[in-house]
Amino acid sequence: MTRAMQFTIAIGLATAITGVAATLTAEQSAQVVQVRDDCDPATFNAGPPDGPGLGHICDGDGGTTFGEFIAELQATQQAEEWRFNPDRMSEPRNIVAHNRGGEAHSFTKVAKFGGGQVPGLNALSGNPVLAPECFLPGVGATFMGPGQDVKVDGVAGGDKYQCCIHPWMRTTVRARSVK
Repeated sequence: MTRAMQFTIAIGLATAITGVAATLTAEQSAQVVQVRDDCDPATFNAGPPDGPGLGHICDGDGGTTFGEFIAELQATQQAEEWRFNPDRMSEPRNIVAHNRGGEAHSFTKVAKFGGGQVPGLNALSGNPVLAPECFLPGVGATFMGPGQDVKVDGVAGGDKYQCCIHPWMRTTVRARSVK
């Protein structure tokens, strides 16, 4: 191999390594939001009376039955295992929302928290006023299946995000204080 070829290969490798390092640094600086649920597939995928009768909606291995999920919503207006973690971010930076649950969720920027696309869950969670962003074609709800990510750039202090299926799943970005 000639010196010119070695030099060309070295320059190519250096460029590739620099690109990978820049990508990793950008991803590492993003705030990761874990999107969680605890759906029990046997009951969430079942028909009445044990499940909702919506077909296959849970790919998870959670331990909360559909009946327990509904009972908790009736008692507290939320299901604790269905959440965004963290539910409050300390500074505005890009976000990667990662769906660790077994159900589909959305990670949708809203002006004001409200109800989502499932009337029954809106009623049980005390969200009668709908978040309009959950219904805007092309710019509204951003859905993700189990294991999928949603990336959000241009995050600002005061931004609010919610799931348009499970409207109690929420997170807020705190505004950076000026000193």
